[in-house]
Parts: sequence; C-alpha cells; structure tokens
Amino acid sequence: MSRRARFPLLLKMALWLSFHLVVLAAAFVIFVNWQLRVGLGSLISGAAGDRLTTLGEGVAAELRSADRDDWKSIIDRHVEPYGLHADVLLEGGDWASGVDFKVPEVIHERLAQIGERAEPPGAAEPMPGERRERPREGPPERDVDFERSGPPRPGGRAGPDAAPGSDRPPGERRMGPRPRRGQPRAIPKVRPLFLTRVNGSMGYWAAIDLPLFTPGVSPPMHGLLVLHSDDPSANGLFFDLKPWIYGGLAVLGLSLLIWAPFIAGITRYSLRLARATDQIADGDFGVRIRGRRRDELGSIGRSIEHMAERIERLLTGQQRFLADVAHELCSPLARIRTGLGVLEHSIAEDQKPRLESIDEDVTELSDLLSELLAFTRAATAPESAVIEKVALIDLIAPAIDREAPGHQVDLRGVEGVSVMADKRLLGRAIANILRNAHRHGGSECRITITARGRGGKIELSIADSGPGVAEEALPHLFEPFYRPDQARSREAGGVGLGMSIVRSAVQASKGTVEAYSADPSGLVVLMTLKGV
Repeated sequence: MSRRARFPLLLKMALWLSFHLVVLAAAFVIFVNWQLRVGLGSLISGAAGDRLTTLGEGVAAELRSADRDDWKSIIDRHVEPYGLHADVLLEGGDWASGVDFKVPEVIHERLAQIGERAEPPGAAEPMPGERRERPREGPPERDVDFERSGPPRPGGRAGPDAAPGSDRPPGERRMGPRPRRGQPRAIPKVRPLFLTRVNGSMGYWAAIDLPLFTPGVSPPMHGLLVLHSDDPSANGLFFDLKPWIYGGLAVLGLSLLIWAPFIAGITRYSLRLARATDQIADGDFGVRIRGRRRDELGSIGRSIEHMAERIERLLTGQQRFLADVAHELCSPLARIRTGLGVLEHSIAEDQKPRLESIDEDVTELSDLLSELLAFTRAATAPESAVIEKVALIDLIAPAIDREAPGHQVDLRGVEGVSVMADKRLLGRAIANILRNAHRHGGSECRITITARGRGGKIELSIADSGPGVAEEALPHLFEPFYRPDQARSREAGGVGLGMSIVRSAVQASKGTVEAYSADPSGLVVLMTLKGV
C-alpha cells in the first residue's frame, strides 16, 4: 500500500527554490539600498542624469520666456508630479521665489563649490520684466566667461577672491573660443551637477545648472535648480525602481525556468520509483521503470528492476520446489492410504483406534498436499491465466452452496455485474474466503457479499460477522502458511494457505486484494477487479 511521504521531495525542492529566490531578493534590496546611500552620484551619468536634464530643459525654456513673478509657479508646476520641493538659486545669491530656501549645510557647501558660467552682456535685450540698462561709455566690454567658486553672496556678483574691477575671478580662463562679433551664440546646455543623500532626515538633494538667457537677446545669467525629495525615488526622477524590479522579476523568472525542468524530472522519476516499489510490495515483480537516467536516481531505478527480477526468480524457484515436493509426495501418500486400507481388514480390534488415528493424519497430510498444489498452481497461474468476461453471480452462487450451506448470506449489487478475470481462479478465491468464514465464524456467522463499481473497476467485498482477525495479524494474512491463531489442531483445520491462494488467484486475474476488520466484529476481504 502506498504511503504518502511526510516531507516530499517536491516540497523540499520548493523550499530550497524559495530560499534561493529570497537570497536573490535580499541581494537586490541590499544592492539598491547601497546604491541609494553610496552611489547616487554615479546615477548622474546614466538614466537619472537624462531625466534631470529633461526636467531642467523644460524649466529653463519656460523661465527664459516668462516674467520673474511667474518663475515660482513654473518651477512648482514642473516638479509637482515628482513630489519635490524646488527653487532656483540666481547669480546674485537670491532665490527665484523671493524667500529663503532652506538648504542643509552640507548642500550649501556643495553649492559653494560649483562654478557658474555667464555669457557676455553685449548689446542684449533685457529679460521680460527687467529694466533696460544704458550702455556704459568707453571702450566696448570684452566678452567675459566666468565661474564662481561659490554660490553668489548678496552684494557681489563674484566670489570673494575676484580681482578689483573685474567680473572674472583670478586665475580663471575664458572657456572655449571667442565667438566672432555679430555671430549668434548657442544656448549653453542644461546639465545636472549632483545627486546626493543627506544623513538624518534631510532627504535627497539634486542640483541642475540652468542657462536662463537667450544669447543676443537677454543678458547672460545662470541659475541652479535645487531639488529636494524625502523619497529616494522621487516618483522615478532620482531613482527609477521599475527597471530594477523588471530586472529582478526577469532573474526570478529565469531561475524558475532553469529550475522547473530539473525539479519536474526528479519528482516524476521519484514517483515512478515509489509506484514500482508499491507494485513489488503487492507481488507484481514484472515492474519496469520508464526513463533512463544516468545519475544516482537512475542507478536506484536499475537496482529496483534488478531486485524485482531476482525476487521473481527466487519465488518462482520456491514455488516450483513446493510443487515438485507436493507432487512427489502424492505417490507415497497414495501407497500409504492403500496399505492402511489393506490393514483395516486384517488388524486386531484393539489396534483399530491407532489405525484410525494414522488414517486421520494421512488425510490431513493429503489435504495439506492438495492445498500446496493449489497454491503453487495459483502462484504460477499468471502465465497461463485466461482472462475473460465472468458474471459474478455464476461464481458466487455455487461457492455459497458448496462452502457455506445454511448460512445467512446477503447479496448486494451482485446481479448483472461482470468482471474480467480467470473464471477458475476467481471461483477458487471466493470459495476459500467463504470457507474461512464458515470455519472460523461458525454456523451463526452472517455473510454479506457486495459489488460496486468505481472508476472502471469492480470492488467485490465479502464480510462476515465472525470473531475477526487481530490488527497486528492483518498485514501477514496473505502470507503462505500464516495462521493468526497459531493453532494446528484438527478442530481448527486449515494449513495457512487459503488466503495465499486468494491473493495469487486475484493477482493472476490482474486484480488486487486486501483485508481489514469489520465493525463491530468480523473480517472484510476486498477484491478489486477490472470491470466490463
């Protein structure tokens, strides 16, 4: 009988796969956390930098064509989808919103280290909302490109180290070739400057260099768009988790695709091994395990097949030996009975009781040999069994008349039911079960025979109301020469081969048989056969 494993191999592998996926997920979380804490600056050169550049270009384009009073609303509109707080730091050190934008000290120091480039004033048109300044007299101004060493401070356009009378800090060189007079200048590009995290609860900060002028139209001016978010992702602006999540899911899916065939192959073959051992336990030694594996499981499968072949050869040899012994004993036994018949007429009267005792022993020995021959024939019957359509009532009715006369027998669902079996062997099995019920249950024993279909099979059960069999004896009930009461008296009868013959006969008919205790008492023998 098949027993379900307490901790199946499939469950073990599923748990191991789950552990593998948990390790991958933990590694993913650790990496992302490390990236957010340590490596945010490196994101500027990737997709995060592109997103910041796109945001800065949109903001700068609108600020260049809008009144200064509208700048704050424009900035807020652009950063609102990302849940950011933002403002623009102008060259004079003022914020575009007109109020002080609270910046942590570490960010303030970072801003102080950022250079700012300005285009030459030239004859440019003022920005909308600004007062047009009269050009100064004297020689024309030289084009000046300058970078500040720190954020503009109130009261000056340059850093503290600027040379007197000059807008360029000492040591700074003009970047790039000087454009020819009258040639239009290209608008400097928007570029993200940094993306960092401030320890504590100060969140995540970024800065974008914005050119806030149109060359030849407005005076050169740069601004720093400073962004602040409490969320490391900023709705995908700073750090977009979607590609990482998709990548993680792809890794997990790939792991499943790689593991699934491996696990399925092992579990399928393991189930085949389990079914094969169950068949061997039920007496089917012709089992073969499909599939040829070259690993340890395949070696186990080949060992099981070899074991089944060896057991089959041993049992076949044992059965042939018993058949030969029984056959050879028949002739001497017949001669003994003939001699006893001759002695019966010539022996003295006082010796006849002893002769009768010997005759009873010979009769018992003859019955034993008959049962032994029947057992060996049933055991070797699968090779010569004739499987045909058999009506159950045609086997049950004669067996009741012969083995259980005078008993109350209740037939349920037997009429009109047929099975595929060897008629002679199945009839012998039914007769043996009824004989045991009569022998051990007595004349008052009630017998119930039930037939019912289930999934293309016919279950034929024979239950009696006798004393039954102890639970510990049930697993051994179909073993040859096994007797639950261990009694060998003539009164009890039987030699322990009846139920063995039942099992061999049913198996020869491609069926199975089992026994269990009835409620409240008695024994039930259940035979499962192929239906018609």
